[in-house]
Amino acid sequence: MSKKLNKLTVFEILSIVSGMQFGDQILIDPTPSDVPGLYREALISRASWYEIDLGAMRHNYRQLRAHLAPAVKIFACLKRNAYGCGAGPVARALAAEGADGFAVAALPDAIAIRRAGVETPILLYPGPLPASAETIEALHLTVTVSSIDELKQWRAVMGATRIFVKVDLGFHRAGATPKAVGEILAAAHAYDDVEIHGLYAHLSELPASSPAQESDQISRLERILQEADASGTRPPVAMMASTAGVLRWPAMDFDAVDPGALFVGLSETDQGVRSVMLRPALKAICASLVSIKQVDASLGPAPDLPGFRQGMTIGVLGMGWGDGIPRHLAAGTPALVRGQRARLIPPVHLEHLRIDLTEIPDARFGDQVLLLGRQGDKAITHDEVAACWDTDLIGLYAQLRDHVPRVYV
Repeated sequence: MSKKLNKLTVFEILSIVSGMQFGDQILIDPTPSDVPGLYREALISRASWYEIDLGAMRHNYRQLRAHLAPAVKIFACLKRNAYGCGAGPVARALAAEGADGFAVAALPDAIAIRRAGVETPILLYPGPLPASAETIEALHLTVTVSSIDELKQWRAVMGATRIFVKVDLGFHRAGATPKAVGEILAAAHAYDDVEIHGLYAHLSELPASSPAQESDQISRLERILQEADASGTRPPVAMMASTAGVLRWPAMDFDAVDPGALFVGLSETDQGVRSVMLRPALKAICASLVSIKQVDASLGPAPDLPGFRQGMTIGVLGMGWGDGIPRHLAAGTPALVRGQRARLIPPVHLEHLRIDLTEIPDARFGDQVLLLGRQGDKAITHDEVAACWDTDLIGLYAQLRDHVPRVYV
């Protein structure tokens, strides 16, 4: 079996937590060098983990790249720890594919990307504040500015201030109004210590948005850029298209695009004019049986709750609502044990969850249990999990927890 320096193969991890044997060169994050010894032991002995397919992310990147002109840059949006998939490893994989930069909303995500050895530009969406200026400068990050006051506050604490100006085209969120953009660009150009790297906007995602409004927002940005060209203040990069925009509106390409959900396999639209075949990055949600027992009369009557009955065999999983499982899980939600479907039994606890093993008599302490993924010829799909968890696919990724180890394939 091949090993990598300062990495644990999945064989080493899973031989501890479940006794199963897997293929080689599958790595876990964090690496041993990232965490002290005692914490590392606790981490790798957890009875739950996520399996993340970096190959799927590379595939999704190539699907997008094939539709863009060579001059159009890709700033991969890796907010919320790359949608729960791990900002550092994901950025490293996409940088190897040629990503021009990254965008995040939280400073820890930017730190994780730099710690992964990625040196490409990182744009900070609104979130980090000037109190973090020392870290931002040390990591060569670019901040978002939406007003002259923000610009002044950043300049007051930084030696050289790298900025993107954000424009609000109708989202009514962060960003300068179209009327105020020219004044901000002019002010930024007046300072020798300010580097204007770009200007960006995000298409409105408000429920009332319509295709006509999307077209209006594109027109607003075009007018802003025309005025900036005329005044000599146009930034080198103009960017607007996130995932739905880049698939539905090629006119949004401008100089760069910043999709995010696309890389984890979500198109966020059913009306794309650009055809892409996306693969899900989340390959499996894995847990382990940490306890098994047969219910007998010594316990008293079976609880008067859905899923409980006298004489059943109950298993306990080392995963609960503190690990991202919905606190109110639908009765009958499936899981896979030894290649067979079994039912989870609510209620969900902070760190544990019950499963009905009555029909799987050969299940044993330490066995792997899949809440999503494939065992043998049986599978639990993303759509099935999302329905049982009462969410959508993006909501499924949003519930991934950062403390749960991620195994990369």
